[in-house]
Amino acid sequence: MFDRLLFWLREKARLLFGENTTVSASVSDSMENAIVLWAQMYDSGGPWCHGGKNPLHSLGLPKSIASELARLTTLEMECLVSGSARADSINTMLQPFIADLRTPVEYGCALGGILFRPFLDAQGCIQIDAVQGDCFCPTRFDSSGRMTGAIFYDHLVRGNRIYTRLEDHEFSGSTYSITVKAFRSMTSADLGIEVPLTDVPEWAAISPHTEFSGVDRPLWGYFRVSGGNSSDRHSPLGVSVYAEAVETIRDVDEQYGRLLWEYDGGQLAIDVDQTALRTDADGNVHLPERLERLYRSWLNGSIGANGRNLYEAFAPALRDESYRRGLDTMLKRVEFQCGLAYGTLSDPQNVDKTATEIMASKQRSYSTVKSIQHALQGALDDLLYAMNAYADLYQLAPAGSYTAVYNWDDSIVNDPSERKQLFWQYVQAGKFPMQRYLTEFEGYSQEEAAQIAAETSAENNADEALTFAP
Repeated sequence: MFDRLLFWLREKARLLFGENTTVSASVSDSMENAIVLWAQMYDSGGPWCHGGKNPLHSLGLPKSIASELARLTTLEMECLVSGSARADSINTMLQPFIADLRTPVEYGCALGGILFRPFLDAQGCIQIDAVQGDCFCPTRFDSSGRMTGAIFYDHLVRGNRIYTRLEDHEFSGSTYSITVKAFRSMTSADLGIEVPLTDVPEWAAISPHTEFSGVDRPLWGYFRVSGGNSSDRHSPLGVSVYAEAVETIRDVDEQYGRLLWEYDGGQLAIDVDQTALRTDADGNVHLPERLERLYRSWLNGSIGANGRNLYEAFAPALRDESYRRGLDTMLKRVEFQCGLAYGTLSDPQNVDKTATEIMASKQRSYSTVKSIQHALQGALDDLLYAMNAYADLYQLAPAGSYTAVYNWDDSIVNDPSERKQLFWQYVQAGKFPMQRYLTEFEGYSQEEAAQIAAETSAENNADEALTFAP
């Protein structure tokens, strides 16, 4: 659908949004092809898994990679907004989105980016739409590479008619404008004719044109996966987390196919001479269903010293271990290209075990995840700014300031159990306060921790007095 949307915009931009429009698809052909490829790899493995005489069986690596990085990125992640009644209102509307953030982040990792866009629902509350990388078209960027214009689309099917809604969002100067148009078509190959928004009940309450003034950025948060873009070095769009491993992933699927063929082709079978089997009146051989797989073929040949035996077993030695070692080597290469620790996709039993190698491998994942977290936090900051602007425009809460506090888990490198044990040793050595240990590592409140620490200190003092008593 993404390539079709771009075709529509390139061919009909002036027709859609007026003769003086500056709308155009700011996506090169190479970047368009890359996004389509990344989406296909995530959905079904890649073009090499479909069509042709020998389609490959996908190992599903693209989805596994995006899913694992999204999991590590959002593991125990928290974002709390506070500071005023306005902040409390924004926080209430934000938390359901944060609770399910892992899935949008996974889509963003797969396609190179995802856009978080607030909108007002029928009940007058702000909802957040996560627009995937192949479901919107960037139209403008500023000199810093920030996206300042985009077109979003939505589809509805009513009987044999297809309704399409296009929203042109543009930030210029200190004004953010939204222009909405609806179209009706009999086929998905074209937009069709323009119709009023009121023709679709779900869109009837949407204003054809809205403007926000006094803003200093677009009213969305664009989560962009950073990294070198070998598809288009000049594109400001993000790249998929598995972009550099595309060819290696195809090699892995091919190797996995060889392994499956080894298991399939090496199955035990019995070659039987046709003369040794009973036939029906028509000369056809019939076997019970369970035996059809075992008895592979019927042979017509002479029996004796110079011929075939009545029964010959086909049981070749499997070479699966060699194929598995080759597959594991390729998986390690994918892990390196995608910034994952060894053992994430490959066999963890075959990973080098020295402390230095383990730390270096974990550090690679840590660095990748921290980079994604940094980009995600920037997108969430922009989303909060947009939600605050919507609250101003629609007077959803009293004016007030807000502060966002983020908490990112770092247990990729720092094992929580090891860290807890280390600080307990500090407590025993008198180098770390007992009260602080109880609150940070055992989950006690400040009051409970203070009471336990005081009791422990009193008991220790009593023991010392008994020890040194005359």
